[in-house]
Amino acid sequence: EYVYANLATAYQKKGDNIKAEEMYTKALSMNPSSTILLQQRGNLYLQTDNMKKAMADYDKILEKEPYNEEALYYRAYIFAQEKESEKAYTDYYKILTTNPDNDKARFALALLYSKEKKNEEAMLLIDNLIDKNPHIADYYQAGSEIEKESKRDELALVFLDEGIKKCKNNEQLYLSKAELLIKMKKRDEAKNTLDELRRKGYYSAQMNALYKKCNKIIIL
Repeated sequence: EYVYANLATAYQKKGDNIKAEEMYTKALSMNPSSTILLQQRGNLYLQTDNMKKAMADYDKILEKEPYNEEALYYRAYIFAQEKESEKAYTDYYKILTTNPDNDKARFALALLYSKEKKNEEAMLLIDNLIDKNPHIADYYQAGSEIEKESKRDELALVFLDEGIKKCKNNEQLYLSKAELLIKMKKRDEAKNTLDELRRKGYYSAQMNALYKKCNKIIIL
């Protein structure tokens, strides 16, 4: 069992997912009750977009361990991808009921709320996540996107500004801020944001494209 499991891991690292699946399956034939092996094979299926087989492995885990957080998390992800939102909510809620400190599940739930246009619910979770850990750029990026979706560009800008203060070297926050300022026709502020990022040593095709958009803005 352990030999096959180790071989599966080695094949997976090499990118040979077919052989990795074969080794996980052989290991499971020797120990079919191993939730660890089921998790590893399920994750492999998920990485290769074989959602049906991944779901089957996560279901088997949850039959044995109904509160297995990793299996619940990835099963919820699959439900969300397949537009079965209520089932996804149920799994995320189950994780957070048993472990309120699971910020990974809380963030995924916030993104699902946003996807389902439940922006107020999403924002409550994002605010909570930022209060707990104010140095994760993805939270500010998500908060900004939710506010933009709600047609509140000024509030979206507040999220990006706060994120830049807390996560000073996050390139994406600067680019998102510049893009939003261009949308708001604030040419000089957008250019200043890009200039600040360039002074930090960053430059990219996206940045160059945003400079060009700045130059096209006509200030009346």
